[in-house]
Amino acid sequence: MYYQELIQKFWDFNQKAQLSTTAVAIYLYLLKLANDNNGYNVTVSDVAIGSTLGITRKTVKSARESLRNSGLVRYESKNGYSCSYRIVPDYPLPILSQEKSQKVIIKHNPLILIVEKKENLPLVGLPALSTPETIEQKEKVSYNSASEPFKMRKNPSLEEFMEYAYTLIGYEISMDPAIKERYALWANNDWCNNLGKPITNWKSSLKNLLPYMKNRIDNGQLSLESIPTIKPPK
Repeated sequence: MYYQELIQKFWDFNQKAQLSTTAVAIYLYLLKLANDNNGYNVTVSDVAIGSTLGITRKTVKSARESLRNSGLVRYESKNGYSCSYRIVPDYPLPILSQEKSQKVIIKHNPLILIVEKKENLPLVGLPALSTPETIEQKEKVSYNSASEPFKMRKNPSLEEFMEYAYTLIGYEISMDPAIKERYALWANNDWCNNLGKPITNWKSSLKNLLPYMKNRIDNGQLSLESIPTIKPPK
């Protein structure tokens, strides 16, 4: 009896047949008994198999039927007698169908299934892929978006500037030189404040600045226009 060869053949067989754990245990046990007898015939009771493997007689009967249906063994069973088994050494290896083979491949390689699903996705309704923007393009868009409000900004004339100042609470006629000075300063600075930031709302800026102008006048601080022109001696 080729004991080692039968064991190796059985492992190859079971990779495709995938018998139950109980059926595998019973077959290997029968194979051992046959090897001990130096033949292919074994006589053993269900009670002995169940006691050795720790399973019930009902489980033994179900498992040996599975072995017989797979072509691994033949047996004869009579009530009150031990069962006679015959190890079949030349049983054929099962051939998987193409569909079952694909299922086994997918089971061991789940990535294949994922790729196939992605390849079969319908194209209808999918958004078109766009080319990623470069850093230069993003900076250009950001610059244009930021500079757009300043292009649309309308700078006031001196007359409009003064007319608005007349409507502010706290305005006094003595503040005219300081207001005109502020207008000239902002206009010459391209309507940016002392920090170089654009003045987006000149009315609000003038309104907030008016109290400081009043304090400067009340404290006797001179503006640029109030400084007299001093001529050098001849």
